[in-house]
Amino acid sequence: MPTSMTENTLLTQAKDAARLAQKLGADDARVGVSRSRGVEVEWRDGRLERVQERTRRGLSVELFVDGRYAAMSTNDLRPSAVEAFLTEAVAMTRVLEPDEHRRLPDPARYAGRAAVDLDLADASQAAVTSEQRRASAEQLEALLRARSANAPIVSVTSAVEDDSGESARVHTNGFEGVRQGTHFSRSVQVTLIDQDGRRPMGWAYTVRRHQAELEAAETIVDRARDMALRQLGAGKLATGKYTLVVDRQSVPRLLGAFLGPLSGAALQQKRSLWDGKLGERIASPLLTIVDEPHKIRGLGSALWDGDGFATHRRAIIEAGVLKTYLIDDYYARKMGVEPTGGSTHNFEWALGTRDADGLVADVGEGVYIDRFLGGNSNGTTGEISMGCAGRVIRGGRLCEPVAEVNLAGHFGEIWQALVAVGNDPDPNSSAAAPTCVFEGIQLSGV
Repeated sequence: MPTSMTENTLLTQAKDAARLAQKLGADDARVGVSRSRGVEVEWRDGRLERVQERTRRGLSVELFVDGRYAAMSTNDLRPSAVEAFLTEAVAMTRVLEPDEHRRLPDPARYAGRAAVDLDLADASQAAVTSEQRRASAEQLEALLRARSANAPIVSVTSAVEDDSGESARVHTNGFEGVRQGTHFSRSVQVTLIDQDGRRPMGWAYTVRRHQAELEAAETIVDRARDMALRQLGAGKLATGKYTLVVDRQSVPRLLGAFLGPLSGAALQQKRSLWDGKLGERIASPLLTIVDEPHKIRGLGSALWDGDGFATHRRAIIEAGVLKTYLIDDYYARKMGVEPTGGSTHNFEWALGTRDADGLVADVGEGVYIDRFLGGNSNGTTGEISMGCAGRVIRGGRLCEPVAEVNLAGHFGEIWQALVAVGNDPDPNSSAAAPTCVFEGIQLSGV
């Protein structure tokens, strides 16, 4: 995408602030200037509930002064205010404790940026009107009610949101970059009432970089309605080990616990059970996850990472084998290792051949988990405990709903127990998780 006037302006402001920081006494600086605007319309039970417009403009700076480091920000971008802000920031940084590991990265790592247009900004966003947002939100509720004639509905809430943003970033040792992007989303939530007075909820959403690629309103409302209806009459589940079919929108909760200990912070602070496991199999051979930062219109796409390093496609897990850690420049320096990049972007999985219905049919007997409710995990020990709910699988079909269930165990062992991967990656998440099947997982009725 050609550089816009806004980008040029932001880049100039970032360069000016970086030069000024050095003039005021900083050895080096990392400066970012950004501008964004977003509008959200929320509609509830036939009435406009809320309209929220967010317009932000800001400058963030990371300063390196006499071996000391500080990060600060301001939203007052008047030249006189920026100078006063930076003067005080440099002075404050001087009184902090030194940190020998805090400095700008080797500028050689800025090289190699891919020459690709990621197409992250949709020009149509600027033309979206308040009337269109309101009409879309109203339509979502009307559709849900029309397609849920026999459902005991208590309340329906829908939301329509779009935003755009531009940013520029400068490092005083040579990095420069500008970005633009848009997001569009539609969501709906329905609350039902059960015979025992409980109020199960169902929800669904779609999010894309480009407006025309949003899922159809009918698809969203049907998904929300079905989730809520599946919870009516939910009962208990006997404690035991089960084969689990985990809905693709819930898989990232398990994946986050699994990948969290790969971070540089966890490794350096000895809080990672994956320390020393590089090149070893830590998951089922069915698990392959590749990070693809250059996916066109990807929700997590980027040409450079948080350190300014050029991004590249890389395998994180390959046939269950750990291929890389996620170590940024700072923690790499503290650990005395080479940085591998601390950010992830868009995941690509080695997919199977069945969708969720096909996997349920193959399992025959088990439990379908469509949502996790709270919980925690320990990156040092691998222990995990999460509330969950879903439906019993019997005869290859989804049967009675169950709630107040707890999943407990070791997240490493859970991913070792992966026995099937779906062919249905979630398009509404950069994790792009498919439906996954795990065998022999402990569930407890609570």
